[in-house]
Amino acid sequence: MSSLEHYARAFERLPASARTDARRGALSRLLELGLPTTAHEDWKYTDLSSVHELAPDGGDIDGEAPARLDADADGVDALNAAFAGGGLQLDVPAGSHRAEIIVAGGNGHRRHHVRLGRGAQARLRLDVQPHAAFQTVVLDIELDAGAQLTMLRLQDAGADARHLTRVRARLGRDTTLDLSTVDLGGRLSRHDLVVDLAEPGAQVHLRGLFVASGDGHIDNHTRFDHRAPHGTSRETVRGLARDAARGVFNGKIVVHPGAQKTDSEQRVANLILSPKAEINAKPELEIYADDVKCAHGATFGQLDLTALFYLRSRGLPEADARALLTLAFAMEPLRAIPDADFRREAIGRVSAHLGASIEEMS
Repeated sequence: MSSLEHYARAFERLPASARTDARRGALSRLLELGLPTTAHEDWKYTDLSSVHELAPDGGDIDGEAPARLDADADGVDALNAAFAGGGLQLDVPAGSHRAEIIVAGGNGHRRHHVRLGRGAQARLRLDVQPHAAFQTVVLDIELDAGAQLTMLRLQDAGADARHLTRVRARLGRDTTLDLSTVDLGGRLSRHDLVVDLAEPGAQVHLRGLFVASGDGHIDNHTRFDHRAPHGTSRETVRGLARDAARGVFNGKIVVHPGAQKTDSEQRVANLILSPKAEINAKPELEIYADDVKCAHGATFGQLDLTALFYLRSRGLPEADARALLTLAFAMEPLRAIPDADFRREAIGRVSAHLGASIEEMS
């Protein structure tokens, strides 16, 4: 039985109320397209063959279709739309403030939509269910003029978990989207972030960290489309890979015609901690306007042996010294997280993964 037949049979096992025309249309799209393969450029380093037989059981799927599919939807989006068991549908009224919105991934597949009205402000947290064998989460965000959204994402899944997240945001005039994202676990984790700076004065700020360990695979793909004048984007990402793990980062910034006065900067730094570890990083910049300020770049390195020798000369065992230097490298995006509670939690989780003590750094 092929993997596509497997999904078709799984769909027929859903409750009758869930087998709606919209969901069946999404299934047809999945059967037509299949899941992306390494032959697709955006999936060159991420093989989804391990998720082919992990279809949902449909236990929490109701009769409502989560959302319609766009014309350019791929197999991951189609799978999510066919099998998603609901999600948050939130509309924050104009001018209002939401101090905290928690969006838990839940088991299985989820699809969320969040809209902030004119001048609204909100805080959104998206966590990954730690023990879900296979999970997809799609989150669509719309920000009306002057809205401000702070989004916090923490992925600390179990060693055998496979997780695909897709966040898409459309930014209106003078809006701000501030994102902090941390990836730590899972057998296979893929996070897609697509931001459309659609109107003048839109801003997006991303700080991210991934720590790939064991035989895990963590892939982060970002795309920022500057479509209007006076847009600003900032992207700071640090990646770590150790043991036999693989990390992937692909960040693309496109400045479209007419998007004059765009101000964009992307900085990516990677640390490879063992001979079998691997990181593939690819920053991309496409500019079709002539009055812009844009910069991007990626670096790769290993631990500083001079700093390691110094710490060992101060009495630290080699393992502790290595963990401390690794944590110091990871701290740049972590320290910049604006939410104090999430910042403390993220630093604590990263420290635990690396076997380092925060107190030793003070």
